[in-house]
Amino acid sequence: MSNLYKAAVITVSDKGSRGEREDTSGPLICKMLEEDGWEIVHTQIVPDEVKDIKEVLINCADRRQIPLILTTGGTGFSPRDRTPEATMDVVERPVPGIPEAMRAASMQITNRGCLSRSAAGIRKNSLIVNLPGSEKAASENLQSVLPPIRHGVDMLLSAGSADCGVQRAVVKAVCISEIKGVQKHEIEVAKLVEDHGIEGDAHAGNWHRQVSLLGKESVDKMQEKISFELFPGAFAENILTEGICLYELPVGTILQIGTAVGEVTQIGKECHFDCEIRRKAGDCVMPREGIFVKVLKSGEVKAGDEVRTLENYSG
Repeated sequence: MSNLYKAAVITVSDKGSRGEREDTSGPLICKMLEEDGWEIVHTQIVPDEVKDIKEVLINCADRRQIPLILTTGGTGFSPRDRTPEATMDVVERPVPGIPEAMRAASMQITNRGCLSRSAAGIRKNSLIVNLPGSEKAASENLQSVLPPIRHGVDMLLSAGSADCGVQRAVVKAVCISEIKGVQKHEIEVAKLVEDHGIEGDAHAGNWHRQVSLLGKESVDKMQEKISFELFPGAFAENILTEGICLYELPVGTILQIGTAVGEVTQIGKECHFDCEIRRKAGDCVMPREGIFVKVLKSGEVKAGDEVRTLENYSG
């Protein structure tokens, strides 16, 4: 994964720091970030002391240079709730829109959402965001702002010039089949070879359909129509993604796939009439919504990596 999407999660809790209370919010936030394609590089539990909170925020921003720093806890009305104060002491530029959006989302769930004192701001090249301490509220708040946070980090690390036209997705699974006609199975890491395809995959070769991609959004639509579970590779896709409407990409679109680069060569394909999914559901999504690419630059891809459109690729 690129260094771009690294994150730290800091739990602020007196009892948690003393080992008297299990931290459930921090691990949940980490799980949500990882599912969205972030790499968690630092976690820590600190007491509700302004000095300790400031110290860990400065360490993560200045010395570790972690692009996203999330805190959980210390945003309420208790005299010991001092996370927003510590945060505003260290940020150089406030970002009030993020906590405003989180409070607005919370108000749709409970009228107590307006009581959160969460703050957010930028220190050097790090975005710091406070989340509530409760597991439920922290997950609801983060879910409401996760997509714009990613774009904010893009802008922050590209001197404010992140291309709004760039589309991004997260790789959910990578699959191959060593023999044609056999269902693909998941592998941990795939090596994409220039002008060939995925190393070890039976469909690789010197042709235009070297690697196939399918969106999880497409699979989810089919899952609603059938009773058995659809696993990655069920539609013979090499790479399952989430976040881009793949079939709307024009032929010729250049994609960065993990550390590899490919060019979209075809949208959809003819479906085999003996396809088990077509027989049971009366439909198959790959002919309409799967895409194929030719590998332009060798590299590796694994679950959690990013897929993004490239506006200017010179090879």
